[in-house]
Amino acid sequence: MTATNDVWSAATDQLSRDYATGLNTAVEACERWTGDRSKLALIIRHANGERESLTYYELAKQSAQVTEVLKRSGLKRGDRVAGVLSRQREVWLTALAAWRAGIVYVPIFTGFGSDAIAQRLSEANVTTVVVDYRSRTVVDEALGQINRDIAVVCVAGPRGVGMMRGDWSFWSEVDRISTVSEAVATSASETATLMFTSGTTSTPKSCLIPHGGFVSLIPFVRAVMDLKSSDLLFSTSDSGWSYGLYTSGVAPMSLGFPRLIYTGDFSPRDWLTVIDDEDASFVAGAPSAFRGLARYAASHHVADSLRGATCAGEALDEDTASTWGAMGRGPLLDGYGLTEVGMVLANFANQPSPPIPGTLSGPVPGFEVELHDEHGRLVTQGEIGQIVVRRPPFQLSIGYDNQESAWEDRWSDDWFMTGDMARIDEAGRWHYVGREDDVIVTSGYNVGPAEVEAALLRHSGVAEAVAVAMLNTERGHIVRAVVVRAVGAPPDEELTKQLQDIVRERVGRHAYPRIIDYVESLPRTATGKVRRAVLRESPKSG
Repeated sequence: MTATNDVWSAATDQLSRDYATGLNTAVEACERWTGDRSKLALIIRHANGERESLTYYELAKQSAQVTEVLKRSGLKRGDRVAGVLSRQREVWLTALAAWRAGIVYVPIFTGFGSDAIAQRLSEANVTTVVVDYRSRTVVDEALGQINRDIAVVCVAGPRGVGMMRGDWSFWSEVDRISTVSEAVATSASETATLMFTSGTTSTPKSCLIPHGGFVSLIPFVRAVMDLKSSDLLFSTSDSGWSYGLYTSGVAPMSLGFPRLIYTGDFSPRDWLTVIDDEDASFVAGAPSAFRGLARYAASHHVADSLRGATCAGEALDEDTASTWGAMGRGPLLDGYGLTEVGMVLANFANQPSPPIPGTLSGPVPGFEVELHDEHGRLVTQGEIGQIVVRRPPFQLSIGYDNQESAWEDRWSDDWFMTGDMARIDEAGRWHYVGREDDVIVTSGYNVGPAEVEAALLRHSGVAEAVAVAMLNTERGHIVRAVVVRAVGAPPDEELTKQLQDIVRERVGRHAYPRIIDYVESLPRTATGKVRRAVLRESPKSG
């Protein structure tokens, strides 16, 4: 217990404000570092070769101006602002601006379709949405499904591209701001972020992340990334998800480290070029990205500056970890966590022996993690059990905003039940087995089957539909749909294309079923429930 207390004492001792009173995410992640006006915060590289650089002082100054823009749009403390923004400067300005004013930030993935965006805007009771011009049309379609007014602040493209009637222009409004207010003294338990996470129910759960939530991730950053003052962290994950916004964003920023982001689409060549140009030393991303990067890097130059990498969000396969390790740029350190509790299992920097590819070394310092059977008892060595986490002193989320009872259901006494399965081998290494529920993890994104199925059922040619995960050598898993055709449905090939297009449009390009199989009927239990496990078992791969 003493060692655990020491971990959390070290995490809170470095804060600029007292944890119990006055803690504010924007202050800890940015404003506290403005005393040195030259201290680098963010390097932004674009696909066209352009480069931006921001110090913590500049980031704080601009985010303070954005705070005033949000206030002018009608927002006040406790209100909610959504950001439909990708890897770009404005996502950090908007998040920091909201946090410093006590406004709740609601990140929304830009790959979502109109239905998914509308659902999240409505569930979160959003008052204002900040959107990049490339997502403005789909947001307009989403707003058309909501029976109330929501103010729109648009990050316009060249010569005002993307702006619609009634929009506020992000940068035009920022340029008008000359006087700013101080960051408010929020409490550690006050909500900072509402982060949606996919599930098997029809409504995605919205995690309440308080201003003190990021503290739960500091032990992971220290034990896994082990960043030094000279390091530059290449944060590749989208800030629409907790790994991008918090684990590789707010947490390392709270320790004063500079970060590098790339705004273009994933390209191994471009990533290696950016790493080389900027002398990046550590990379954080999804295993699916590292699969492509490791294969490409095996036969191309890799910057000498690169010394390590970490990934999370889906299972890391042994081949990718081995291929990366063979480059001689440090091991690819795997991590496991959830938006609800934070990062709780990992491989660690400076451990006595290199991690075995495809395994996790153990619990992150400060966390107690076990494997339990369905009765809540410890499983024996080598047996598969559910990953459970004892209630930690600091936790990333404190509840579900839209499903309070579901949050209570996740707890058994003092243990949080993750719904994920693993086993521990004779050497104490953890082997991730899979998810107990039906969430599909594909290319680093969580896809809720219910959302895909709802989109498929919009087509008149579909009588029934189920979405399940399917093994894939390139992406780990892909979305597979099993469909019962309705009378009068078009031929299979034509219907497949139409259904894939519907899911791309309504849910998101990351969620469309790459494989669609047609059956006469779905396998069901005696009570009428679809036997998803049967559908996952066949076929095995694609």
